[in-house]
Amino acid sequence: MSLDKENNKHRGYTEDSKLNTGDDSLEGRWSNIQADYRKKNPTITDDDVDSKKRNFDQMIASIARRTNRSTTEIEKEIRDWDS
Repeated sequence: MSLDKENNKHRGYTEDSKLNTGDDSLEGRWSNIQADYRKKNPTITDDDVDSKKRNFDQMIASIARRTNRSTTEIEKEIRDWDS
């Protein structure tokens, strides 16, 4: 079994995942950087970022818990991400 399947990580995220290239909102930024962000934060799982299960604030909180950081830090990192 591959590491991705075993840990439920990074499934289906590619450069083509960048959908909202002109959207500067936090959610839009996330849509554009999530593949790169997840590569640099390999502990984040698909469940942490599943927007069908939760709203965006809940997703940020899940990422913060998973990475042992504050939601403010995660929001700032997403907002300031240079992809």
